[in-house]
Amino acid sequence: MEPQQQITAATPSEKPLSKDEVHKFLKSAVDLAIGSGEYHHRALSELQNNITQYAIKKIGAVKPASTKCVVTCTIVQNTDAGFHITNALHWDDSCDTVVTYNFQNKAMNIVLTAYLITT
Repeated sequence: MEPQQQITAATPSEKPLSKDEVHKFLKSAVDLAIGSGEYHHRALSELQNNITQYAIKKIGAVKPASTKCVVTCTIVQNTDAGFHITNALHWDDSCDTVVTYNFQNKAMNIVLTAYLITT
């Protein structure tokens, strides 16, 4: 899918949400929550919750009413070990989409993904 592809709404009066706009929300969710950027195992649950809740709130405020949104957050400590994430999706590419934001610093990797499904 092209970055500029828009998620179409079920009714013509609803404004489509662009992938770029969703990507901006995902990036700002990580940027606001990351703070010092240090990896603290005991703080991961709160960090993930803050990131996903901010993203859902921002996307939810502008998404068409006919669109459902799921946000996932994966955080892995940088230990020079690889990690892999795979998603398999069965949906309508003309109106459903997925947007991913990757963040990496010397302490951790964060992968934030938003799935937008038009009902």
